[in-house]
Amino acid sequence: MPVFIVGFARSGTTLCQRLVSEHLGLPTLPETHFFERLEGHGPHGRNLPVAGARGLLKELADLLPLDPAAFDDLLAGDTVRIRDLFLRLVAEQLGSRSLAARGRWLEKTPLHALHLKRIAGMFSGARFICMVRHPELAFASRRELNEPGKGWGEAWRPIESLCSEWRGLMASVREFDQQQPGKLLYVRLEDLSARPKREVNRIARFLEMETDDATGEVDEGALLQPFETWKADALKPADRDIATRAGRSQLDAYDRWRVQTLLAPELKTFRYLDPSVQPPALDPLHRKLVESIDWFLSPRY
Repeated sequence: MPVFIVGFARSGTTLCQRLVSEHLGLPTLPETHFFERLEGHGPHGRNLPVAGARGLLKELADLLPLDPAAFDDLLAGDTVRIRDLFLRLVAEQLGSRSLAARGRWLEKTPLHALHLKRIAGMFSGARFICMVRHPELAFASRRELNEPGKGWGEAWRPIESLCSEWRGLMASVREFDQQQPGKLLYVRLEDLSARPKREVNRIARFLEMETDDATGEVDEGALLQPFETWKADALKPADRDIATRAGRSQLDAYDRWRVQTLLAPELKTFRYLDPSVQPPALDPLHRKLVESIDWFLSPRY
């Protein structure tokens, strides 16, 4: 039963990966980005043209240590099964083909949240953990990484764009959960950081596994690549401040108000709704601009 951890970026997916691997004894590997990048290489059903497979591996080689020769036998024909290609990639990262084939491992790529149906179709026994963090703080953390020398080079984006991305990702996860109930568990970063033992036990019950506190620390290389310096906090002991300490200064009163208004239904679901947040003073021109933005963001547009 493979386990996939997904969620909006900067929502605690790496911390969850470390704690689950440590306490449940699941081998883990760095983010593969496999299904996130797959769509750009011509998948057809459960198969991928060999040319597309080579292109995908070349793209992933910029993110993961890969030995191209390890895939030669899979790429000898005209097409390759996507599942086989992914399992070989997992095996390369775990250092064991038999371990990868056994299916008892943990993979974490946040944007795989948009591909849960495809993954579940290839791994019928797969289970998914969706990490959730107050979007205001997840966005603030993303903004913090816009500063020179930090993050993955993401450009600054307006708060409405971040809200739209968060809402779309969560809608995709919710749709999967409704269609295939029992396969996905939501975990809030606020709860995981404040009460790690309780939340890990809840995850263990969901996965029908036993916790083992004697498993030991996870190797840093299984969690992050050398260039992923922004994930370093996930290697520290969990504490209740993890969810709230990053990037708070990156959002102003307008940003916080927009988060609370644009994402109100979702915030209520995850207990993040704050009725005390009031709109900032806006002159008529700025009110018109906000109305225009909302019109463009509307699904009816």
